[in-house]
Amino acid sequence: MSQDTIREEQRKEEERLFIKKKKPIISRTSLKDALKMLVPYVGMAISAIEYVSLPQVHPMKLQYTPDSWLPALAVCAVVYTIVYLVSLFVRPVREKVAHFSWLVCAFFLFFTLQDYLTLRTGILKMPFVPSPDKIVHELVANRDVIASDAVSSMITLFSGLLIGIPLGIISGVSCGCVRLVDYWLNPLLKVVGPVPALIWMPLFFVTFHSSRVAALAAVVLASWFPLTLMISSAIKNIDRNLIERAETLGASKMYTVLHVMIPNSIPAIANALFMALSHSFGAMSATELCGVNSGLMFRINYTTVAANYGEVYAVIGVMIVIFATLTTIMFAFRNWLLRWQKGLARW
Repeated sequence: MSQDTIREEQRKEEERLFIKKKKPIISRTSLKDALKMLVPYVGMAISAIEYVSLPQVHPMKLQYTPDSWLPALAVCAVVYTIVYLVSLFVRPVREKVAHFSWLVCAFFLFFTLQDYLTLRTGILKMPFVPSPDKIVHELVANRDVIASDAVSSMITLFSGLLIGIPLGIISGVSCGCVRLVDYWLNPLLKVVGPVPALIWMPLFFVTFHSSRVAALAAVVLASWFPLTLMISSAIKNIDRNLIERAETLGASKMYTVLHVMIPNSIPAIANALFMALSHSFGAMSATELCGVNSGLMFRINYTTVAANYGEVYAVIGVMIVIFATLTTIMFAFRNWLLRWQKGLARW
C-alpha cells in the first residue's frame, strides 16, 4: 500500500471520528449583541412615558384610578435586567434574549397602544376593552381565585391526558398491528373521533352524573382520538420490506412490533402528542362552560356575566401563558425524542 493511500485512509478516518467543537457556554458578549438586547428597555420607557404624560378620559374618574401599570413595568424591568446581566456572560441565554429582543419591545408597544386607545382617548370603549392597567389590577386583586381555577383546570387536563395518552398509544399500536382490532375499532374512530368532545357532553352527564367526571371523559376522548388515528396510520404505512426482513431473520411478532413498528412510528407519536394536547385543552375549555363550577373558562364566563372585562382579559392571558408553556415543554420533549433526525423543524 502506497504512502498516498495510507494518508488518504488516515484522513478519512480522522473525518469520520471528527467531533465538532462545541461553543463555550460561558463567554463574553459582543457590543452588537449587548446593544441589541437593550431594545426592550425602549419599549418599557415609551410605555412609562405615555402612561404618566397623557391624561385619562375614563368616564368614571372618581371610581377608577390607574395604579398598576407602572409597578408592572418596574417588575418587568427588574426581571429583564437580571436576565440581561446573565446573558452578557452565558451564551445560550444571550442567543435567546438577542433573538426575541425586538418581539419583547413590540409587546410593550402593543400595550402602550392599547392604553392610548382606551384610557387616554376612549377610541376603544371601556370597560368592554380594558386598559393594560385594569387587566393587571384585576389579575393582582383576584390572583387567589384565578390560581384556584387554574389548578382546577390543570387537574382536569392532566387527569384526562394521563388516561387518554396511554389508551391512545395502546389502541393505535393495536390497530396498526392486529387486523382484528383494526376491523372493530376503525369504524369507531371514523364515527366517534371526528365529533367534537363538547357534543358528547350530554351523554357524559347522563352516564356519569357528575359534571367534573363528564369533563374528564371529554378530555380523555379528545386526547385518545388523534393518538390512535396517527399512530395506527403510521404503523400501517411502514415499509413492508423492513417487516419482512425482520421476519426472515426469525423475529417473532412481538419482537417486530417492539423493535420495528413502534420505533418507525415515533415521529408520528411525537406529532400526535401535540395534537392530543391541543384537542384536550380545547375540550377542557369547552366543557367548563357546561355545568362545571370551577376552572378558567368557568371564571371567564362568570366574570363576563358580571361585566368585569378586566378580569376576563386577565384570565385569557393566564390561559395563553399556560398553554404556550405546555406546548413549549411538549415540543422540547419532541425535539429530544427525535434528536436523531437531521433537518427536523424545531419548535
